[in-house]
Amino acid sequence: MSRWVVAQSVGLKGQQGEAPDGPADRIAKYIPGEIVSAFTLLFGGLVMLNPAPPQAQWASLGLIALFLVVTIIYVATRTPQGPVRSAHLIVTPISFLAWAYPISSSLLGAWFVGLASFAGQAVAIALSLIVVPRES
Repeated sequence: MSRWVVAQSVGLKGQQGEAPDGPADRIAKYIPGEIVSAFTLLFGGLVMLNPAPPQAQWASLGLIALFLVVTIIYVATRTPQGPVRSAHLIVTPISFLAWAYPISSSLLGAWFVGLASFAGQAVAIALSLIVVPRES
C-alpha cells in the first residue's frame, strides 16, 4: 500500500500497479500522520515546560508554523511528480492545520475557537473526498 494517494487513470490507459484509492483511503493518506506524530510529541514537551500564557500561545503558533513548513517540504520532496504531488500539496497542509490546531488548544487559550477547529476538520475531510488525482 502506497503512503501517497494512488491516482485514478483517465482514458484508454490501463490500470497498472495499485488500484486507485477510494474516499476513506484518501482521507487517511492526506493526513500527514508521521508529521502530526512528531508535532504532538514536541507539543507535549512544550506543555510540560508550562510556559506563561502569552509565551505559550506564541510558542504554540511557532510550533504549528514550523511543522506546516515541514509538511510542505516533506510532501514536495517525497511525492511523485504529477497530479499526486499537486493534490497532496493542496490537501495535506490543510489537513495538518486541521489536526494541529485542536491538539494545541490547551496552550492557545483564548486563541482557540472550537467552531474554527470543527470547520477546519470539515474542510480537510471535504477536500479529501473532492480532490481526486487523475493520471492522463
